[in-house]
Amino acid sequence: MKKILYITDQEEYSENGTISSLFDIYLKEYFDIDIVYMTKYKFSFSKKGNHLIVPLSKQKHIIEYLIRRDIDISSYDFVFVRNKKTVLENVLRFKSKYNYKIIYRVSYPIKHHKLEYIDSFFPYSLVKKYQYKKKINKRDTLVNKCDLFSPASIEVKNEFYSNINIETFPIFTGLDPNNLNEHILSNDKNIKKFIYVGSIDSVRQFDVILDAFSKLKDTNWQLTISTTKKMFIIDLLKHYSHIRNNINLISAMSLKELRYQINQHDIGIALMPRNRFYDTVLSDKVIDYSSCSLPSLLTKNNKNSSIFDNDEAYFSEFNTNDIANKLEDIINFTHDDISLVGNKAQKKLLSIKRNYKILAKELSEKLISL
Repeated sequence: MKKILYITDQEEYSENGTISSLFDIYLKEYFDIDIVYMTKYKFSFSKKGNHLIVPLSKQKHIIEYLIRRDIDISSYDFVFVRNKKTVLENVLRFKSKYNYKIIYRVSYPIKHHKLEYIDSFFPYSLVKKYQYKKKINKRDTLVNKCDLFSPASIEVKNEFYSNINIETFPIFTGLDPNNLNEHILSNDKNIKKFIYVGSIDSVRQFDVILDAFSKLKDTNWQLTISTTKKMFIIDLLKHYSHIRNNINLISAMSLKELRYQINQHDIGIALMPRNRFYDTVLSDKVIDYSSCSLPSLLTKNNKNSSIFDNDEAYFSEFNTNDIANKLEDIINFTHDDISLVGNKAQKKLLSIKRNYKILAKELSEKLISL
């Protein structure tokens, strides 16, 4: 059986579905897999089964470090690198010596986002702009020396990585078909319970969503916000005292806890502003909601519409009036109707590459063809 070394940029105990489900479960049917986790909390190497725990300070010389720890680099047929350009440089340096294929996996176009942010708010920062463009060009040059490029979607590739000309195989976030929660209908038939999970900052324009809730004539709704970084939303909610009693602010310290929270609600909010960052990927929130058969309220864009039909999700333009109108509609739907939409959404994701079992099979075929 061929062998994979997957070098992540994640901590040892981080819960990343693509790593833990796709690589550490389903892809094992086709390959032997070792996963490298980077940590800033430890200063020595450790091995736990197929997990190799490496100090973050060693990432620039990761291959040499693993060799010194008696890891047989020549045994690997494929080396995945997730996000880190410094790691990719080192892995490329030993490509010809050990004759492995290199797959570069990017989870989010962070440098492009930072560049656009500088352009939008700090047009005078020419030095920063130059620095980010230089980093992007260097990264593209490195990636073109790899054997396969794996962005989060084809749309992301076309929008942000047009200078990368090697073969592309998108690795989506998806559902683990053996780890899904059965949704429990809300006991309170008179209240519709919405939930939003994930980060909140100025870029996500959450005030637009709060403005929409403020316009509702009905008061038979609750909104739960589950986020680990609360300062921004706490400050924002100070401007919405008139609806504050309808809003709960909580956190989840594990995926299990997050799913428990989601399962207490009826609809998941995954509304994101219209821009080229959010219009080219399906939000991870949708995966979280669909794992519990919760339907999502989505921004109406080409990406979301290419995945879900109108009976598999709720759609709205990203503006206060349209969101408010859609919220009013949802509040008037029965719980059974809402649950049906959530079930259809989960079934849709399981029928396509958003199912990690299906994705593992297709990824294995692509790797063998390299």
